[in-house]
Amino acid sequence: MSVSSTPANSTPANPIGKNGVLLHVGVHKTGTTAIQAALADAREDLAAHNVRYPGKLQAQHRGALALLGRPWGWNNRGGGVMDREHFDRLAKRTVKAPGRVVISSEFFCEASAEQAQEAVAALGDSGARPVHVVVTLRNLGKLLPSSWQQYLKYGMTTSYDAWLTDVLATPGSSKMTPTFWKRHDHGDVITRWGQAVGPENLTVMVLEDVPRNYMFETFAQFLDVPPEILNSRMELTSNRSMTAAEAEVLVRLNKKVKKTMQWTDYVTLVRRGVALGMVEGREPESSEPKLRTPDWALDAAQQVGIASVNTIQKSGVQVLGNLDALTIRIESTPDPGPVDQLPIDAAVTAIESVINASREDPTSRALAGRLYRQTKKDGIRSLFRKESE
Repeated sequence: MSVSSTPANSTPANPIGKNGVLLHVGVHKTGTTAIQAALADAREDLAAHNVRYPGKLQAQHRGALALLGRPWGWNNRGGGVMDREHFDRLAKRTVKAPGRVVISSEFFCEASAEQAQEAVAALGDSGARPVHVVVTLRNLGKLLPSSWQQYLKYGMTTSYDAWLTDVLATPGSSKMTPTFWKRHDHGDVITRWGQAVGPENLTVMVLEDVPRNYMFETFAQFLDVPPEILNSRMELTSNRSMTAAEAEVLVRLNKKVKKTMQWTDYVTLVRRGVALGMVEGREPESSEPKLRTPDWALDAAQQVGIASVNTIQKSGVQVLGNLDALTIRIESTPDPGPVDQLPIDAAVTAIESVINASREDPTSRALAGRLYRQTKKDGIRSLFRKESE
Protein backbone atom coordinates (compact mmCIF):
# COMPACT_ATOMS: atom_id res chain seq x y z
CA MET A 1 0.00 0.00 0.00
CA SER A 2 1.51 3.35 -1.01
CA VAL A 3 1.63 6.45 1.15
CA SER A 4 0.07 9.78 0.18
CA SER A 5 2.49 12.63 0.78
CA THR A 6 1.33 16.25 0.80
CA PRO A 7 3.93 19.03 0.45
CA ALA A 8 3.84 21.60 3.22
CA ASN A 9 1.64 24.65 2.61
CA SER A 10 -0.29 23.08 -0.28
CA THR A 11 -3.32 20.88 0.46
CA PRO A 12 -4.73 21.62 3.93
CA ALA A 13 -5.54 18.91 6.44
CA ASN A 14 -9.13 17.70 6.45
CA PRO A 15 -11.11 18.51 9.62
CA ILE A 16 -11.85 15.55 11.85
CA GLY A 17 -15.50 14.61 12.42
CA LYS A 18 -17.63 17.04 14.42
CA ASN A 19 -17.64 14.60 17.34
CA GLY A 20 -14.16 13.27 16.58
CA VAL A 21 -11.06 12.99 18.77
CA LEU A 22 -7.71 14.34 17.56
CA LEU A 23 -5.01 12.42 19.45
CA HIS A 24 -1.52 13.91 19.12
CA VAL A 25 0.97 11.28 20.30
CA GLY A 26 4.21 13.19 19.70
CA VAL A 27 6.93 12.23 19.14
CA HIS A 28 9.19 13.86 21.71
CA LYS A 29 11.20 16.96 20.75
CA THR A 30 9.06 17.91 17.76
CA GLY A 31 7.53 21.13 19.05
CA THR A 32 5.09 19.33 21.33
CA THR A 33 5.54 21.77 24.22
CA ALA A 34 4.76 24.73 21.96
CA ILE A 35 1.51 23.31 20.55
CA GLN A 36 0.42 22.11 23.99
CA ALA A 37 1.00 25.56 25.49
CA ALA A 38 -1.06 27.10 22.69
CA LEU A 39 -3.91 24.61 23.09
CA ALA A 40 -3.99 25.05 26.87
CA ASP A 41 -4.01 28.83 26.67
CA ALA A 42 -6.73 28.72 24.00
CA ARG A 43 -9.15 26.50 25.93
CA GLU A 44 -11.88 29.14 26.12
CA ASP A 45 -11.51 30.18 22.47
CA LEU A 46 -11.56 26.55 21.36
CA ALA A 47 -14.65 25.83 23.44
CA ALA A 48 -16.41 28.70 21.70
CA HIS A 49 -15.92 26.69 18.50
CA ASN A 50 -17.14 23.47 20.15
CA VAL A 51 -13.62 22.05 20.64
CA ARG A 52 -12.45 20.77 24.04
CA TYR A 53 -8.92 20.35 25.38
CA PRO A 54 -9.51 18.22 28.51
CA GLY A 55 -8.24 19.05 31.96
CA LYS A 56 -6.52 22.12 33.37
CA LEU A 57 -2.85 21.29 32.81
CA GLN A 58 -0.79 22.14 29.74
CA ALA A 59 -0.89 18.58 28.39
CA GLN A 60 -2.44 15.21 29.14
CA HIS A 61 0.85 13.67 30.31
CA ARG A 62 -0.61 12.14 33.46
CA GLY A 63 -3.21 10.23 31.49
CA ALA A 64 -0.60 8.98 29.04
CA LEU A 65 1.82 7.87 31.76
CA ALA A 66 -1.02 6.15 33.63
CA LEU A 67 -1.85 4.18 30.49
CA LEU A 68 1.79 3.18 30.07
CA GLY A 69 2.09 2.15 33.72
CA ARG A 70 5.69 3.23 33.82
CA PRO A 71 7.40 5.26 36.55
CA TRP A 72 7.73 9.02 36.45
CA GLY A 73 10.70 10.15 38.50
CA TRP A 74 13.06 8.11 40.64
CA ASN A 75 11.62 5.00 42.27
CA ASN A 76 11.92 4.97 46.06
CA ARG A 77 12.98 8.63 46.01
CA GLY A 78 9.80 10.54 45.36
CA GLY A 79 8.87 9.07 41.98
CA GLY A 80 6.36 6.39 41.12
CA VAL A 81 3.80 5.05 38.68
CA MET A 82 0.85 7.27 37.85
CA ASP A 83 -2.44 5.90 39.14
CA ARG A 84 -4.61 4.35 36.44
CA GLU A 85 -7.32 6.77 37.53
CA HIS A 86 -5.63 9.56 35.53
CA PHE A 87 -6.19 7.79 32.21
CA ASP A 88 -9.69 6.64 33.13
CA ARG A 89 -10.62 10.22 34.04
CA LEU A 90 -9.23 11.49 30.73
CA ALA A 91 -11.26 8.89 28.84
CA LYS A 92 -14.47 9.81 30.71
CA ARG A 93 -13.97 13.51 30.04
CA THR A 94 -13.34 12.80 26.37
CA VAL A 95 -16.38 10.58 25.94
CA LYS A 96 -18.70 13.08 27.68
CA ALA A 97 -17.35 16.20 25.96
CA PRO A 98 -19.57 17.77 23.31
CA GLY A 99 -18.13 18.46 19.87
CA ARG A 100 -14.53 17.80 18.92
CA VAL A 101 -11.82 16.88 21.44
CA VAL A 102 -8.06 17.34 21.06
CA ILE A 103 -5.56 15.50 23.29
CA SER A 104 -1.79 15.91 23.24
CA SER A 105 0.99 14.07 25.05
CA GLU A 106 4.23 12.84 23.51
CA PHE A 107 4.33 10.03 26.05
CA PHE A 108 1.55 8.29 24.12
CA CYS A 109 4.10 7.48 21.39
CA GLU A 110 5.76 5.02 23.80
CA ALA A 111 2.63 2.90 24.03
CA SER A 112 2.82 -0.76 23.02
CA ALA A 113 0.53 -2.05 20.28
CA GLU A 114 -1.90 -3.30 22.93
CA GLN A 115 -1.83 -0.02 24.87
CA ALA A 116 -2.42 1.96 21.67
CA GLN A 117 -5.47 -0.16 20.91
CA GLU A 118 -6.70 0.33 24.46
CA ALA A 119 -6.29 4.10 24.18
CA VAL A 120 -8.18 4.31 20.89
CA ALA A 121 -11.05 2.19 22.25
CA ALA A 122 -11.35 4.16 25.50
CA LEU A 123 -11.00 7.66 24.03
CA GLY A 124 -13.23 6.78 21.08
CA ASP A 125 -15.92 5.23 23.29
CA SER A 126 -15.49 1.84 21.58
CA GLY A 127 -16.00 3.32 18.14
CA ALA A 128 -18.80 5.77 18.97
CA ARG A 129 -16.40 8.68 18.43
CA PRO A 130 -13.92 8.55 15.53
CA VAL A 131 -10.28 8.92 16.62
CA HIS A 132 -7.67 10.47 14.35
CA VAL A 133 -4.02 10.15 15.41
CA VAL A 134 -1.37 12.73 14.51
CA VAL A 135 2.35 11.92 14.75
CA THR A 136 4.79 14.83 14.39
CA LEU A 137 8.26 13.86 13.16
CA ARG A 138 11.65 15.48 12.62
CA ASN A 139 14.93 14.18 11.26
CA LEU A 140 16.50 11.85 13.83
CA GLY A 141 19.94 13.43 13.39
CA LYS A 142 18.50 16.75 14.58
CA LEU A 143 16.71 15.12 17.51
CA LEU A 144 19.76 13.46 19.07
CA PRO A 145 21.19 16.45 21.01
CA SER A 146 17.81 17.63 22.31
CA SER A 147 16.87 14.07 23.28
CA TRP A 148 20.03 13.65 25.35
CA GLN A 149 19.38 17.00 26.99
CA GLN A 150 15.87 15.86 27.86
CA TYR A 151 17.31 12.85 29.67
CA LEU A 152 19.72 15.20 31.48
CA LYS A 153 16.66 16.88 32.98
CA TYR A 154 15.72 13.46 34.33
CA GLY A 155 19.03 13.25 36.21
CA MET A 156 21.30 11.55 33.66
CA THR A 157 25.02 11.90 34.41
CA THR A 158 26.36 10.39 31.17
CA SER A 159 28.21 12.45 28.58
CA TYR A 160 26.72 13.03 25.14
CA ASP A 161 29.29 10.89 23.33
CA ALA A 162 28.89 7.98 25.76
CA TRP A 163 25.10 8.17 25.45
CA LEU A 164 25.29 8.22 21.65
CA THR A 165 27.47 5.11 21.71
CA ASP A 166 24.93 3.30 23.88
CA VAL A 167 21.92 4.36 21.80
CA LEU A 168 23.38 3.88 18.33
CA ALA A 169 25.68 0.89 18.83
CA THR A 170 22.68 -1.35 18.23
CA PRO A 171 19.81 0.83 16.97
CA GLY A 172 16.59 -0.29 18.57
CA SER A 173 18.00 -0.97 22.03
CA SER A 174 19.58 1.12 24.78
CA LYS A 175 20.64 0.16 28.28
CA MET A 176 20.91 3.75 29.50
CA THR A 177 17.62 5.09 28.14
CA PRO A 178 15.32 2.23 27.06
CA THR A 179 12.52 4.68 26.27
CA PHE A 180 14.53 6.32 23.49
CA TRP A 181 13.74 3.74 20.82
CA LYS A 182 10.13 3.44 21.94
CA ARG A 183 9.96 7.12 21.01
CA HIS A 184 12.30 7.36 18.07
CA ASP A 185 11.95 4.20 16.06
CA HIS A 186 9.55 6.29 14.04
CA GLY A 187 8.57 3.51 11.68
CA ASP A 188 7.60 1.32 14.63
CA VAL A 189 5.61 4.17 16.26
CA ILE A 190 3.62 4.59 13.03
CA THR A 191 3.10 0.82 12.77
CA ARG A 192 1.78 0.48 16.32
CA TRP A 193 -0.61 3.40 16.12
CA GLY A 194 -1.61 2.67 12.52
CA GLN A 195 -2.69 -0.82 13.52
CA ALA A 196 -4.66 0.58 16.47
CA VAL A 197 -6.56 3.31 14.65
CA GLY A 198 -6.36 2.20 11.00
CA PRO A 199 -3.89 3.76 8.54
CA GLU A 200 -6.62 5.94 7.02
CA ASN A 201 -7.03 7.57 10.45
CA LEU A 202 -3.38 8.44 11.04
CA THR A 203 -1.51 11.47 9.73
CA VAL A 204 2.25 11.94 9.86
CA MET A 205 3.26 15.59 9.96
CA VAL A 206 6.90 16.14 8.90
CA LEU A 207 8.24 19.29 10.54
CA GLU A 208 11.29 19.84 8.36
CA ASP A 209 11.67 22.78 5.95
CA VAL A 210 8.33 24.28 7.02
CA PRO A 211 7.47 27.67 8.55
CA ARG A 212 7.21 27.88 12.33
CA ASN A 213 3.44 28.35 12.13
CA TYR A 214 2.91 25.23 9.99
CA MET A 215 2.06 22.92 12.88
CA PHE A 216 -0.28 25.50 14.45
CA GLU A 217 -2.04 26.11 11.12
CA THR A 218 -2.46 22.38 10.52
CA PHE A 219 -3.88 21.70 13.99
CA ALA A 220 -6.38 24.51 13.41
CA GLN A 221 -7.38 22.84 10.13
CA PHE A 222 -7.89 19.49 11.86
CA LEU A 223 -10.09 21.18 14.47
CA ASP A 224 -11.85 23.45 11.95
CA VAL A 225 -11.14 26.61 13.95
CA PRO A 226 -9.74 29.99 12.80
CA PRO A 227 -5.95 29.63 12.52
CA GLU A 228 -5.36 32.80 14.53
CA ILE A 229 -6.55 31.00 17.67
CA LEU A 230 -3.34 28.95 17.68
CA ASN A 231 -1.06 31.15 15.56
CA SER A 232 -1.38 34.02 18.03
CA ARG A 233 -0.04 31.73 20.78
CA MET A 234 3.06 30.40 19.02
CA GLU A 235 5.50 32.28 21.23
CA LEU A 236 4.21 31.23 24.65
CA THR A 237 7.19 28.96 25.31
CA SER A 238 10.91 29.00 24.59
CA ASN A 239 12.10 25.42 24.41
CA ARG A 240 15.49 26.01 22.78
CA SER A 241 18.31 23.53 23.11
CA MET A 242 21.03 24.18 25.64
CA THR A 243 24.46 25.28 24.54
CA ALA A 244 27.38 22.89 25.03
CA ALA A 245 28.42 24.75 28.19
CA GLU A 246 24.91 24.81 29.67
CA ALA A 247 24.52 21.09 29.06
CA GLU A 248 27.89 20.39 30.63
CA VAL A 249 26.86 22.31 33.75
CA LEU A 250 23.79 20.11 34.07
CA VAL A 251 25.83 16.90 33.63
CA ARG A 252 28.27 17.95 36.35
CA LEU A 253 25.54 19.26 38.64
CA ASN A 254 23.64 15.96 38.33
CA LYS A 255 26.77 14.10 39.40
CA LYS A 256 27.13 16.28 42.47
CA VAL A 257 23.56 16.39 43.75
CA LYS A 258 21.49 13.53 42.33
CA LYS A 259 22.37 10.96 44.99
CA THR A 260 21.38 13.28 47.84
CA MET A 261 18.08 14.58 46.48
CA GLN A 262 14.50 13.42 46.29
CA TRP A 263 12.79 13.54 42.89
CA THR A 264 10.41 16.32 43.92
CA ASP A 265 13.32 18.53 45.06
CA TYR A 266 15.26 17.73 41.89
CA VAL A 267 12.30 18.79 39.74
CA THR A 268 11.94 22.07 41.64
CA LEU A 269 15.58 23.08 41.90
CA VAL A 270 17.36 21.47 38.95
CA ARG A 271 14.83 20.52 36.30
CA ARG A 272 12.64 23.62 36.61
CA GLY A 273 15.19 25.81 38.32
CA VAL A 274 18.60 25.46 36.72
CA ALA A 275 17.71 23.78 33.41
CA LEU A 276 14.53 25.68 32.59
CA GLY A 277 15.94 28.87 34.05
CA MET A 278 18.98 28.86 31.80
CA VAL A 279 16.91 28.08 28.70
CA GLU A 280 14.07 30.55 29.24
CA GLY A 281 16.04 33.16 31.19
CA ARG A 282 18.64 34.04 28.60
CA GLU A 283 19.41 34.10 24.89
CA PRO A 284 22.89 32.70 24.11
CA GLU A 285 25.36 34.66 22.04
CA SER A 286 25.83 33.31 18.52
CA SER A 287 29.48 32.62 19.38
CA GLU A 288 28.62 30.17 22.17
CA PRO A 289 29.44 26.61 21.01
CA LYS A 290 26.51 24.32 20.41
CA LEU A 291 26.46 20.63 21.15
CA ARG A 292 28.20 18.75 18.34
CA THR A 293 27.00 15.36 17.11
CA PRO A 294 29.95 13.32 15.77
CA ASP A 295 29.96 12.21 12.14
CA TRP A 296 29.59 8.51 12.92
CA ALA A 297 26.39 9.21 14.88
CA LEU A 298 24.95 11.34 12.07
CA ASP A 299 25.68 8.48 9.64
CA ALA A 300 23.91 6.01 11.92
CA ALA A 301 20.92 8.33 12.38
CA GLN A 302 20.54 8.64 8.62
CA GLN A 303 20.37 4.86 8.21
CA VAL A 304 17.68 4.66 10.90
CA GLY A 305 15.78 7.45 9.16
CA ILE A 306 15.90 5.64 5.82
CA ALA A 307 14.55 2.45 7.41
CA SER A 308 11.75 4.39 9.15
CA VAL A 309 10.71 6.10 5.92
CA ASN A 310 10.59 2.76 4.12
CA THR A 311 8.24 1.48 6.80
CA ILE A 312 6.05 4.60 6.69
CA GLN A 313 5.82 4.45 2.89
CA LYS A 314 4.36 0.96 3.11
CA SER A 315 1.92 1.80 5.89
CA GLY A 316 -0.82 3.55 3.94
CA VAL A 317 -0.97 6.54 6.29
CA GLN A 318 -1.30 10.13 5.12
CA VAL A 319 1.83 12.27 5.20
CA LEU A 320 1.86 16.05 5.36
CA GLY A 321 5.21 17.53 4.46
CA ASN A 322 8.34 16.12 2.86
CA LEU A 323 8.89 12.56 4.05
CA ASP A 324 12.25 12.40 2.29
CA ALA A 325 13.56 15.07 4.67
CA LEU A 326 13.74 12.35 7.32
CA THR A 327 16.36 10.47 5.25
CA ILE A 328 18.80 13.36 4.80
CA ARG A 329 22.20 13.09 6.45
CA ILE A 330 22.51 16.12 8.73
CA GLU A 331 25.47 18.34 7.92
CA SER A 332 28.49 18.03 10.20
CA THR A 333 29.54 20.97 12.35
CA PRO A 334 33.05 22.01 13.47
CA ASP A 335 34.35 20.58 16.72
CA PRO A 336 34.30 23.44 19.27
CA GLY A 337 36.93 21.71 21.42
CA PRO A 338 36.73 21.14 25.17
CA VAL A 339 34.01 23.00 27.05
CA ASP A 340 35.64 24.70 30.01
CA GLN A 341 33.85 28.03 30.41
CA LEU A 342 30.32 29.17 31.18
CA PRO A 343 29.15 32.70 30.37
CA ILE A 344 28.63 34.75 33.52
CA ASP A 345 25.04 35.58 32.62
CA ALA A 346 24.27 31.85 32.32
CA ALA A 347 25.73 31.22 35.78
CA VAL A 348 23.79 34.13 37.27
CA THR A 349 20.56 32.99 35.61
CA ALA A 350 21.02 29.44 36.92
CA ILE A 351 21.63 30.61 40.51
CA GLU A 352 18.75 33.09 40.33
CA SER A 353 16.42 30.36 39.09
CA VAL A 354 17.31 28.10 42.02
CA ILE A 355 16.66 30.92 44.48
CA ASN A 356 13.30 31.73 42.87
CA ALA A 357 12.32 28.06 42.79
CA SER A 358 13.10 27.70 46.50
CA ARG A 359 10.87 30.67 47.28
CA GLU A 360 7.98 28.97 45.52
CA ASP A 361 8.60 25.71 47.38
CA PRO A 362 9.65 26.38 51.00
CA THR A 363 10.45 22.70 51.62
CA SER A 364 13.33 23.01 49.13
CA ARG A 365 14.98 26.03 50.72
CA ALA A 366 17.56 24.03 52.65
CA LEU A 367 18.70 22.24 49.50
CA ALA A 368 18.78 25.50 47.57
CA GLY A 369 20.93 27.04 50.29
CA ARG A 370 23.33 24.13 50.14
CA LEU A 371 23.61 24.40 46.37
CA TYR A 372 24.24 28.13 46.64
CA ARG A 373 26.89 27.76 49.34
CA GLN A 374 28.69 25.06 47.37
CA THR A 375 28.70 27.27 44.28
CA LYS A 376 29.91 30.26 46.30
CA LYS A 377 32.70 28.20 47.86
CA ASP A 378 33.89 26.26 44.82
CA GLY A 379 32.83 28.63 42.05
CA ILE A 380 30.96 27.77 38.87
CA ARG A 381 34.30 26.78 37.31
CA SER A 382 34.43 23.81 39.68
CA LEU A 383 31.74 22.18 37.58
CA PHE A 384 34.17 22.15 34.66
CA ARG A 385 37.09 20.50 36.45
CA LYS A 386 38.16 17.20 34.99
CA GLU A 387 36.89 14.12 36.78
CA SER A 388 40.46 13.17 37.72
CA GLU A 389 41.06 16.38 39.65
